[in-house]
Amino acid sequence: MKRHTDELIKEISDFLVVYLKSGNIGVNSFIVKANLNITQLEQLITVHFLLKDELKEYVRRLPILIRRFKTSTTRTNETYYGEVRGSVNWPNTVKKRLEMGNRDRTVFSCTEQSRNYYIKENLVLKAFIELLNTILSQETEKFMKYEWFADWKELKTIVHQIHHKNVYLNRVSLEKVEITDRMLQDTAKHRNPLYHEAAILFILYRRLQSRNLNVEEVQTLLKETFVFPDKPEVLFELYWAIQLVKHNTENAQLELLDGGQNLFASWKDEDYIYRLYHDSVGSGQLSFHIKSQEARNPQHPLIERKISSLEKASKMAEHFFGENIEADTLWSGRPDLLLEVYRRGNCNLEQVFIGEVKHTASTGYAISGLRELVDYMEFVKVKNGEFLSKSSINLKGILFVDHVKVNESLVDNVLVINHDFNERLRHLSSL
Repeated sequence: MKRHTDELIKEISDFLVVYLKSGNIGVNSFIVKANLNITQLEQLITVHFLLKDELKEYVRRLPILIRRFKTSTTRTNETYYGEVRGSVNWPNTVKKRLEMGNRDRTVFSCTEQSRNYYIKENLVLKAFIELLNTILSQETEKFMKYEWFADWKELKTIVHQIHHKNVYLNRVSLEKVEITDRMLQDTAKHRNPLYHEAAILFILYRRLQSRNLNVEEVQTLLKETFVFPDKPEVLFELYWAIQLVKHNTENAQLELLDGGQNLFASWKDEDYIYRLYHDSVGSGQLSFHIKSQEARNPQHPLIERKISSLEKASKMAEHFFGENIEADTLWSGRPDLLLEVYRRGNCNLEQVFIGEVKHTASTGYAISGLRELVDYMEFVKVKNGEFLSKSSINLKGILFVDHVKVNESLVDNVLVINHDFNERLRHLSSL
């Protein structure tokens, strides 16, 4: 019987905060003390800040709230000759004329009113809108494809429009202006929600990103806006990735899993540097790709027929559907887990662990995973084109399964680990 997802999440939540790929947002009550040894911690906090309901609701209401934009009025008295600007201040006009001998009837003292946009509340509002616009322009595009971030497709447009096209906000200049904590605290007391809510959110963002990190608030933020993997098999893969980390180091540097290179964690010991990847082909030192042209040398007719089949299917697809099939590639892969081990000092790649994960209690499905794992091990190449299994680099395979009975745990260079994983996960370099 396969383990329930809640059981897996409970065990790995403190490490799973780095997951920012396809999934669903929810409250994760299992987080005890999230591992914050994360390379891109500021970016992680920023993404979770954007997921707060209070912020999204504020941006939704912003086009209405901005109508309550405030200005101050200043009055100035100026003396004019032969013209009137504003309203005539007759007492001052008489006084000016008397000072001049009461001879010039074209002298007028006028009171003029002007609107001042340069007030504390507007400076705070402009700075906060500018901050949101910068974040959304630079750091979030790759998340727009995920459902949990979908609200910002519309909200980003609202922020952009107000930041660039609001006539009132555009009259506020932040040149040589520093938004102080005192300004934020004062604005947070404002009755107008346009300013009050902006200041409250701005204060929270600063606390989360401060050098003296407010760990409790970060922990709360990650709990309230946790991204759960939407596929059980992905969760199971990450479960084993985290087990590899937990059983080999207490000082792993975690990386964001955001759909890029998918480096999940790295750590060091006295001799080696370890880099663990999830759903990735790794750093580029290895190639999980074989072109059909490479296999055209004299061999069994099966290979030639397979290549011919790919080419025929590609041509037919063009006629039937107007699209081509990739006919140049005979085989390619993307391992569930990939651990690259480098020698400290010279940084040479010395060991590679390829992991295939099957969330199953079925022996048959486990065997299919074993076949995939062995394919990876047989076909993977180093950068110079040499098959890794023929090189001097130590290659190991690990098949991770659930409640599957295993007669032997290690055969040749392949290890099988089920739910009763043991000390074999420790000290990988000695396997």
